Parts: sequence; structure tokens; C-alpha cells
Amino acid sequence: MSWYYAESGQQRGPVTDAELNGLVQAGSIRDDTLVWREGMADWQAYGKVRGEGRAAAPPLMGAILCSQCGKSFSADDVVRIGEGWVCGACKPAFLQRLREGAAPVPTAVGVISAAELLARDYQVEIGAYFSRAWNLFTTNAGIMIGASILVYLVLVVVNLIPYLKIILSLLLTGPLFGGLWLFYVKQARGEKAGIDDAFSGFGPRFAQLLLASVVSSVLMYLCFMPAAVVFGIGVAAGGSRGGARGLDSVGPVLLAVIGLVGLVGFCAFVYLSVSWLFTFPLVADKGLNFWSGMQLSRQMVAKHWWATLWLAIVCGVFGAIGALFCLVGALVSGPVAFTMLALHYQRVFGDLAPASEAV
Repeated sequence: MSWYYAESGQQRGPVTDAELNGLVQAGSIRDDTLVWREGMADWQAYGKVRGEGRAAAPPLMGAILCSQCGKSFSADDVVRIGEGWVCGACKPAFLQRLREGAAPVPTAVGVISAAELLARDYQVEIGAYFSRAWNLFTTNAGIMIGASILVYLVLVVVNLIPYLKIILSLLLTGPLFGGLWLFYVKQARGEKAGIDDAFSGFGPRFAQLLLASVVSSVLMYLCFMPAAVVFGIGVAAGGSRGGARGLDSVGPVLLAVIGLVGLVGFCAFVYLSVSWLFTFPLVADKGLNFWSGMQLSRQMVAKHWWATLWLAIVCGVFGAIGALFCLVGALVSGPVAFTMLALHYQRVFGDLAPASEAV
């Protein structure tokens, strides 16, 4: 049987009964979501249709995944809390984390494919992210500050090593930030996260995180190459005429062209930076290879690119403001800002099923 459902004012589908149940488990379809199938006179709320028994009932035995442990259970062995399913064994710990301010809808195991994810929409709720991030920070301030300090301390030390700092920075930036992303994503889910998670990028995902860092950085900085080429041509042309060197050899018209080309390159740099914002967590958390992570991040961010840019700006400014207070404020603003990004990642990508094989 084919079903259609409404999402963000748009019709989605058709989906099968099984796919409909998967979307319900993932939280994409809620009780107030409008659904329709052949034979129905009009669109109705899913909760009403389910209550009348005309939609597919909860999945059969062994088909519901607990959002905490990822194991399969029958409908009688799980309870719906918020938008997720939780088994009886996980329920006490989950409720305790909720009371402590953890994310209300953690999803330890994704249930939908990349194609299903791309068919969905989402919202960027900066105020809600800040509120939840602050609650998480006040509950887990010690471990958040400790993990962040250790990761950034390693980066600082690496950049102080003469001759080797460029090579070491290329090798370590991706794995370090991949691990730190995973640490904050686990915090956003309400899972237990430790210092080992912050350095987990040096495990099986090391190569893919390294490639994600190097490839994305190279492609972003290539955006400035046209301006550099135009500048070089201008300087060479001025020198060939025996005139002044450097900027003095470049005429005002060519300077304007360089400025315009540079502005276009800067816009392209910003576009790619925002588009690939979630590459590291997709590689570290979902097990995607670096290119798939870059592509999926770009495709999902494109749905609300400007809103995502604004989120990144708010997080960056908030983190910078903390650094103005003798760097002590950064110990608060930095983790809170990172947690806001992790909460948004969890909202957009949390339901995505992990890759079947780690690369």
C-alpha cells in the first residue's frame, strides 16, 4: 500500500507501509503529520488514522529499534518518548538524562537511508539550540571543557614545532576535529562521552578524516587561485615594461579586476566552508567516506544554506566574545557554541543509518 505524507508544506511519497513505519520511528512523521492513501476521502493526521487502525500499526515483532541501544524489540517492549522509541532496559537511564537537561530525542542508531534523508526538510532553530546547549553545558561543564582544552592544546603545540608544523597540522587537524565532533554529538544525544571519544579520530576513521581535512582545505583555498593568477600576470606585465614592481606596477583597472575576482573567490570559499560544515561528524559518526560525507553535507545544507550560515556566524561570534574575557570566557562560550552545532547536526543527520562498512 502506498502512502503520502506532508512535510514542510510539501507532499512526500509514495512510501510503503514499512517505509512509513520507519519514518514514524525516525520522528519524521508525528501524530499531527497529515497522511493520505488511496481510499481515504481527505488528508488526515497520522495519529487519527493510526488510532482508527487504518494505517499500518507499529512494526511487527523485532522491527522497532531502541534509540538508545539499537536493539530490535516488539511493539509491547518499547515506549514512545518524544519522537523516539526506548526499550524498558534503557528507559530509566534515558529519563534520568532528560531530567539532567540532555537532548530529548537521542538517536543512537539511524534508521533511514541517505535518499530518505535527502527527501526530508528541517528547520534551523538557533534559540532552541542555545537553550539546550546551555543546559547540557551546565550539566557536563567539566568534561566538555577538559576535552576541548586537550584537543586545542594539541593543535597549539603542533603549530609551535619548527619546520614540521605544516605537515603535522595537515595530518592531525582532521582526526582531532573529527574526534571532537563525535564527542559533542554524543553529548547532544544524551550518550556518555569521554576524553577517549574526543581523540577517537585516531582510530579506524583516521585516513578518511585526514582526507576530508586535506581535500576540503585544498578545494576551498583554490577559490583564491584565479585572483592570485590575475595579480601575478599584472605584476609580470608591469615588470616587463621596466616600471615599478609589486602593487605599484598594477594599474587601477587591473586592481579592480583583481578585487572583483578575489571577492568572487571569497564568496566561493564561504559557500564551500558552510556547505561542508558537517563533513567531519558524518565521517566520524556515520562512517561515511570523506567524499560521501562532503557531498551529503553540501546537499543537506543547501536546503537552508543561509540559515546554516547564520548559525555558524552566531556560534563563531559567541565563541569569539568569550575569548575576549582573558580567554577564560572561551572555556564556556566555546563548548556551548560547539554543542549548538552538534545539536543541529543531530537534528538533520541523526536519523541517518550508519554506513554498513567502515572504510
